[in-house]
Amino acid sequence: MRYAVCSNDPAVIADSREAGFDYVEASVPNLVKPFDSEEAFEASLETFRAAGLPIESVNLFLPRELRCTGPDAVPQDRIAEYAETVCRRLARAGVPILVFGSGGARKLPDGWPKEKADEQFVSLLSRLGPIAARHGVKIAVEPLARVECNYLNTVDEGADLARASGSPAVGVLADCYHWARNEEPAETILAAKNSLLHAHLATMPSRKAPGIEPYDFVPFFRALAAAGYDARVSIEGGLPPPENRVEGLRAALAILRAAHDAAIAAPAP
Repeated sequence: MRYAVCSNDPAVIADSREAGFDYVEASVPNLVKPFDSEEAFEASLETFRAAGLPIESVNLFLPRELRCTGPDAVPQDRIAEYAETVCRRLARAGVPILVFGSGGARKLPDGWPKEKADEQFVSLLSRLGPIAARHGVKIAVEPLARVECNYLNTVDEGADLARASGSPAVGVLADCYHWARNEEPAETILAAKNSLLHAHLATMPSRKAPGIEPYDFVPFFRALAAAGYDARVSIEGGLPPPENRVEGLRAALAILRAAHDAAIAAPAP
């Protein structure tokens, strides 16, 4: 398993490298600069690379104004054009994973049928998959906690929509915090077997890095192992303060490695 911290701060990235992390997960707005010039993107990429860790995933794909579901969804041609810029620049940066959470862009207005939203979302994924594939990028659809977004909440649901796109470049993400917040069983992750592309985690209930509050990550790692996933996991949560960040991140990494090892040693029945 490879481990990362989600951050756009060069100081945090440098501290993560010192603590032993393998890569960094940045955001589309901060790294890719999709609405800015090529020169702005190249400057951003240089800043990230100078921090010393490879960028292997990005999040915050669609801004709120590029709504993809509901009666006021923007034309998919517009989103496809935006995605072309994002994926082309990700290829330039060597980033293989694009996380598609974007709760603000997919949240459903009152009265909009889920079935209609599914049609819109699958249609969009079918458009985006070939764009991502052409640039060597894979799109990981991120289910979100029900209290944060009212559409696409469970890991198995995300996997079903990803598979319905018909594109091998589209899969699903399992986020420990959202998964636990929704009180999903391990079976939702197991049902996503062969579709899992990425993973996030943070503690419950406060959404922090491991070690800041007690939380047992073994069940999550056990579910990932049962689904055959052993790729990347990014911490997406509050981090230790700057004065002891390296020490705190080093402890977080040790907690995750121990939880992974315990899950492998005692797999799910």
